[in-house]
Amino acid sequence: MRQLYKSFHYPPVTLMLVTLVSSISAQDIQQGIQKFPLQKIVNLQNIDHDYYFSLITTEMPVPGDELTYLEKIKKNIPPKDYSSRRENTLVLNEKPAVLINFEGNKFHGHVPNDNHLAVSNEGKIISVTNSIIHFYYNDSQIHSPVSLDTFGALIQHPHGKYDPRVIYDPKRDRFIIVFLNGFTDQTSFIYVAFSESNDPLGNWHLYTLPGNPLQDTSWSDFPMIAVNNHELFLTINLLKNISGNETWKTNFKQTLIWQVDLNSGFSGDSLLAKFYDNIDFEGKRLRNICPVPHYTGASGENMFFLSNMNFSQQTDSFFLLEITGKMDNPSTKLNIHYIKADNNYGVAPSADMPFNRLLETNDARILDAVVFPDNSIRFVGNSIDFSNNKASFYHGKLSKSGNNYQIKLDIIHHPKLEFGYPNIEYTGDGSNDEGIILVNHSADSTNPGISAFFYKNGDFSEPVVVKEGQTTVTVQTGKTQRWGDYTGLQRKYNENGVVWGSGYFGKFISASQRVNGTWIAQLKSPTYLSAHESAISHPLLTYPNPFEDQVIVEFDNRYLQKYLFQIFTQDGKLVKQLREDYVKPGKARISFYMDNMPNGTYQLVISNERGEKIVRSLLKK
Repeated sequence: MRQLYKSFHYPPVTLMLVTLVSSISAQDIQQGIQKFPLQKIVNLQNIDHDYYFSLITTEMPVPGDELTYLEKIKKNIPPKDYSSRRENTLVLNEKPAVLINFEGNKFHGHVPNDNHLAVSNEGKIISVTNSIIHFYYNDSQIHSPVSLDTFGALIQHPHGKYDPRVIYDPKRDRFIIVFLNGFTDQTSFIYVAFSESNDPLGNWHLYTLPGNPLQDTSWSDFPMIAVNNHELFLTINLLKNISGNETWKTNFKQTLIWQVDLNSGFSGDSLLAKFYDNIDFEGKRLRNICPVPHYTGASGENMFFLSNMNFSQQTDSFFLLEITGKMDNPSTKLNIHYIKADNNYGVAPSADMPFNRLLETNDARILDAVVFPDNSIRFVGNSIDFSNNKASFYHGKLSKSGNNYQIKLDIIHHPKLEFGYPNIEYTGDGSNDEGIILVNHSADSTNPGISAFFYKNGDFSEPVVVKEGQTTVTVQTGKTQRWGDYTGLQRKYNENGVVWGSGYFGKFISASQRVNGTWIAQLKSPTYLSAHESAISHPLLTYPNPFEDQVIVEFDNRYLQKYLFQIFTQDGKLVKQLREDYVKPGKARISFYMDNMPNGTYQLVISNERGEKIVRSLLKK
């Protein structure tokens, strides 16, 4: 699996401490413990009306945005080699088995998917996408979908809600949902919801953490979560409001780590939490810090984290962080190690779709990680495949020998497919070295779909196709579509070898609707596969479908400004304020559903802070 890159030429990359194999920095940068009151108790049985409002900018970003900055980096990547005949290094004959699988969260206007998933020991599943929650029991839908707007509506923060994450705590047999609110320092909040029981349709304790905790014109973006025996760990990127000539590159402020007490959240008491800020190594801020949960789901009092040089075109640098104990332990520290891998990784090019279209791969940040039974850390993220300059992913094994850390890094190569947004889970019984990787795939002759790899004792299987794509995706204008930004994968903790996952596929609705769909699958390690087990792919047993009367409105917006979206009756009575939110410059599109509204004529009023209005008549029949 090793690769040599001497035949490829890239601009030089400056690395800190290039002569060191491993070094450590201990930091005491934690803030004091704070209390955050219980905001509301939400019961899904009491939710009987949801508009599933969606707001997106369909054009690709304007200069200065994150993706524009990344495109400048990717222009330096050499052209893809479609004739590469590199020897196949995927040597395992065993593949993961695809068992129960079905279409998950329906498309309702949002990009990207942001797939994430959690499954309880009883088989109850919460699947989240951007920005909606679905509930299943194995292959049966057990409640109508709930939008993040509606789930958090009892707390009066009217701006857009996005970037959902969900996790199951096997020790307490409970769920946690995390999502974000707002895109400015004044509107940014972090929602944290704890299920009161193991029934996701029951009560949820809803809290908010400040999205601008330093009160310095920054807002929170891209959450990642994990739990140990006592606490939830939540990492977040703080971005400054863009003003003047600032760009996305300069508006990144820092990544911080929240440490949150689990017992107070599950019991509905005031939530105890604190955060770590100013996390740097040799004066350089670490970004996109990924928590590393234990393969048992919850273990110990410490928590590991990983970070890397996610914008580099070619590097071998990684950072291992550890919070050593509970938040109320005065000796708890944050330790940071710098480690060089035995191989390079780098920013991937956009992945091909048929008909000369592309999928955005973002950067090379670590997307998921887990502590295996041998105490090594396995982790995955997007990367270029240097042998053919296509989009792929890396798999790393971080282990410790004496006082030294080491990383064995493999770049997964496939002769035809390109990959993006991997996730990894352990699948053994605690005595063996194996796991499953779920990842999105695409190619110039293959529609976007989902694949899975089996990993065992350092070797990888050929991918098994979990879901074939039905079409290219054309939700956004231009040739490049958002992909990812992450996939969902979780071990079923009381059933060896079994994981549940969710990912992205191209879904064909009509010639004019080729959208990003979600597919959910139960996968099983071949180590534990019984002779009678086989794939079960059939229509999902569904709750009554709310997605029928969809309204779609597009409009041009010249400035970054606040908009108000409202529905009125014909005689001017307010029916619903759908959203108050900032809209980026460019072509914008909103969508929502009128299924639960009485028949009649309504008016949709879109107004901005400049006093301009767009009025559309709506007929529900």
